[in-house]
Amino acid sequence: MTTPRLTRAAACLMIVLIGSTAAAQSPGGRWALAPYACDGELYTRQETPLIVEPMSVRWFNADCTVVGSYRVKDVWYLQGRCAVEGKTSTIPIMLDWRGDRLVVGWNREPVTEMQRCQ
Repeated sequence: MTTPRLTRAAACLMIVLIGSTAAAQSPGGRWALAPYACDGELYTRQETPLIVEPMSVRWFNADCTVVGSYRVKDVWYLQGRCAVEGKTSTIPIMLDWRGDRLVVGWNREPVTEMQRCQ
């Protein structure tokens, strides 16, 4: 059962990510550190695309549902409820969309800049 707060957060994120804009005008989609990483799931996080969907974010072995979010200018701060290797935890995710680039902060690790997959 979803809470009203979760429903509002998910609805806000969904409006921003899919709204009436084209995929090229939103952070939704596939992002990677290098072009070769766009093609599929490989063996390390650096070789795997980040997939941003309206209510979820996936990267390497983490499958996260967005349970909270807020926006400051063009930067989205998400709270992701993530399943990783059979364990569930809540992590912070930062998405700073800059046109064809996405700056990603993942679980307080160093910030990473990605490019949109074609």
